[in-house]
Amino acid sequence: MKLLAEICVERRAIGWLVVLLLSVPPILGVVGWRIAEPLPSGWVAPEVIEELRAAEEQFQASASLVLVLECDDFFQADRVAALRDTVADLRELPSVRYLAWPGDVQEISLFGRRTDLLPATESEDPVDWPSVRERLVSHPLVAGNLMSRTGTTMLVVMDVVSRTDTPTIRQVAVSGLAPAGIRTRVTGTMALYDVHDRALQEDHLRIQLLAYCLVGFLQLVIFRRPIAIIVACAGPVVGVAWTMGWLLLIGQAENELAKIILPVMVIMIGFTDGVHLIVRLRQLRAVGRLPADSVRQAILQTGPACFLTSVTTAIGFGSLMMSQSDMIAGFGRASAIGVVVTFLAVVIVSPLLAMSAVGQRMHVSAHSDPLARLMKRLTGIVSFSSRFARSVTITGIVVTGLCLVASSQLVPDDRVSDRVPQDCEEWQAMHHCDRNVGGIRSARLMIGWPEDASRREIWEVVRRGERLLSEQQAFSNPQSIRTAMTVVKRPPGKEVTLFVSRLPESLKRRYFREDIRTALVTARMQDLGFAGFAPVFAQVERQLKQLQTEYPLYTFDFYSDVVVEGRVVSQMIHEMMDSLMMAAVIIFGILAVGFGSLRTGLISIIPNLMPLAVSGAIRLWLGSSMGVAGACSFAICLGIAVDDTIHYLWHFRHERRRGATALQANQATFVTVGSALLMTTVVMTAGLGTVLTSRLPPHVNFAAMAVTTLAVALPADLLFLPALLTLFPGRVAGDDATQPPNVDPPGDVD
Repeated sequence: MKLLAEICVERRAIGWLVVLLLSVPPILGVVGWRIAEPLPSGWVAPEVIEELRAAEEQFQASASLVLVLECDDFFQADRVAALRDTVADLRELPSVRYLAWPGDVQEISLFGRRTDLLPATESEDPVDWPSVRERLVSHPLVAGNLMSRTGTTMLVVMDVVSRTDTPTIRQVAVSGLAPAGIRTRVTGTMALYDVHDRALQEDHLRIQLLAYCLVGFLQLVIFRRPIAIIVACAGPVVGVAWTMGWLLLIGQAENELAKIILPVMVIMIGFTDGVHLIVRLRQLRAVGRLPADSVRQAILQTGPACFLTSVTTAIGFGSLMMSQSDMIAGFGRASAIGVVVTFLAVVIVSPLLAMSAVGQRMHVSAHSDPLARLMKRLTGIVSFSSRFARSVTITGIVVTGLCLVASSQLVPDDRVSDRVPQDCEEWQAMHHCDRNVGGIRSARLMIGWPEDASRREIWEVVRRGERLLSEQQAFSNPQSIRTAMTVVKRPPGKEVTLFVSRLPESLKRRYFREDIRTALVTARMQDLGFAGFAPVFAQVERQLKQLQTEYPLYTFDFYSDVVVEGRVVSQMIHEMMDSLMMAAVIIFGILAVGFGSLRTGLISIIPNLMPLAVSGAIRLWLGSSMGVAGACSFAICLGIAVDDTIHYLWHFRHERRRGATALQANQATFVTVGSALLMTTVVMTAGLGTVLTSRLPPHVNFAAMAVTTLAVALPADLLFLPALLTLFPGRVAGDDATQPPNVDPPGDVD
């Protein structure tokens, strides 16, 4: 730090040259250079998704887009005509690869005659529409699959080339059906991902601008001098610019978490260090120190603490790099880089500006600083904490322990509905399907048979698989080739397998592929999340193992996008929690080494665990599940919570070495550091609070836990930490309770 102070005070040209050199990699990223290929932003690896889609395409089972049609009575001539015309128009679109709707269902006679269950309106014979309705809503291929049993909801299921085609498809459907009084809404995984991306794009700039404006306003209120704001914010702003350039350079610019959350997080973390630096600088200026001496002393006194906070925060972020998910690991890598470069920006750019003509008039006298006056009035808090240190410490340990027990009850979970805005059409249509047609998500059982298997045996195994799924209440309306055969009118008692050739090839191919010796059994699922379905999946897999022992030459593959995504997310969350525990151990070890005291490392555990434990307990109270964003926030919030503790411990040790008793050191630290902690907590809470305005639930959950952590970290450091330091003050050079403390007088501290 002495070299850095010397550069910023006496060798400013070298300092600005260092800033320029540190700007080179981000600039290269902005102009298009890349040291790594851009990575996809999804939770699930692309190869996993491709494998899932390949299995679906074998049976034309993909339903990436679903039109949800609602009407009090579909079975009127004008409405049936509108439905047929609209479906015909949709099938002509080049983006639609496959489409299924109730009008496709036919009745096939033994002689091959095919009759549509939903007759054409051009028929000269009068149509008994109530009878048509009754046949359709009770047909095995339609009821609970393509139409609700009440007959008021109809689905048009499609496989679409690209999510960019969704608006065109919706427009065609609405323009064709709205005049007939049929309401049309779009949902499906493709539509949900599309609305997610649109909301992400809308939030990206809006949240950042809102955060920066709010933070700027609060700084103006707190610092009172625009010049102080410029000096304090210059470092964090440069740090954000460097971070965004690094994101481009390392191929993480499209990372969902990094795109919105990281810029706000980095500027908040940089602002924390900048505030401590500028507050101390203004304190020194207020007691008459010269500008050069003030900058030098501010760097020497706050720089080591800022360095230690940056190291611990980078470890908290960096722990995410252990994840097998490219997105989570990339976010952790980019965040760690952001913390490091922002620290460098703060300790170089802000002091250089303070030494320039810009920074000569940024200080105010102590009596003009409302925050300093407030902290002096609140010194009774630290006096209370010191007087009842044992009781306060026990209370803190009990609260932390109880909240940790509660947090351990959180279960990893993931739902599509938790990733998109709940006020959008796609989300509402999906939940309408959950209530009326068993959901839009699917569970699929693929059954492969040996070459010499008889048709009768294959049919029996398929029947067993269908019954296996039907026994699970979580699945609705299982369907297979046996269900498809209900369209064939056959004599009673005749073997059903004899009439498979009567089926239309398009219908047969959806459930039965003799060319690859594979059959499909499928069932609908609601969007209940992986945690809700995990016991069901486990039971199905146990039953399939038993079935495998009965038919050893057959293969049974049970899969679903819920299973694939849920297992990936669950694995990621467990990885992040493991890495968080490892990071916590490393951080407390670094604190012990940095302060040269095992006692200090142990003392820091409670004030840093308490915010995380309380956040987890509140999350449990709001809901028993935790998604990826919540797990990420734990790792990040650990780094943030440690920052405040380090600054308090550093100044407390400084006061003790100057001869203060534990109480006097706590009081001086409470006023000097506490004002900066209060200031940064207010500003960071407000800045991160802007993410609460996001339309995306993961971002809201992340921000809620981060804001909770910050709010709890302040009393943890200003109430429970002083109590711990009173009970275990340690011995330092010059420690003598009878020696007059050599601390700054109250009037000279901001």
